[in-house]
Amino acid sequence: MQNIIFETNRIRVRKLTYSDIPIITRWWNNGLLMKDMGFINGMGVTESSLYSRFKNQLSDDGILESRMFIITDIKTGKEIGELQYGELDLKEKKCRVAMKISELSYQGKGLGEEALSAFINYLTSEFGLNKIEIDTIHDNIRAYNLYKKLGFQEVERIKDFWTDDQGNKHDIIFMEKVIN
Repeated sequence: MQNIIFETNRIRVRKLTYSDIPIITRWWNNGLLMKDMGFINGMGVTESSLYSRFKNQLSDDGILESRMFIITDIKTGKEIGELQYGELDLKEKKCRVAMKISELSYQGKGLGEEALSAFINYLTSEFGLNKIEIDTIHDNIRAYNLYKKLGFQEVERIKDFWTDDQGNKHDIIFMEKVIN
């Protein structure tokens, strides 16, 4: 299948397809899942808004500034999460990434580490990158610890960077990994 980007022993990562939009809508509207990103009630997105948001990458196989991929369970084929890169800068050889294991029953099993580590390897070999950037809100300790484990270093912390829909302020932590 040409949509496959890479796979490990437990996961397969493939390009986003139109049939993924309802799944992403469900994930992004799940407050239990999105609370770690500061969206206690979910993001309130519609399928229509996501079709518009991802229209370019669904119709263009070329190198884009940003792209989303779907993580699937290699045994069952079930969609379990997402990987994204954005702000791809081929001149500066860097990009920003994001990762989420979106099916709660799959969290805490090391799949996020496996996916993000393999994604970094893919991006560095595919685009010749030497810097990967990522961020998290201060409250998301699991994400912060994972990023540190994978070699990301904290480069900036901004207090009260973002206010959620409940009026709570969140610090944001910007991190980067330099690839030698």
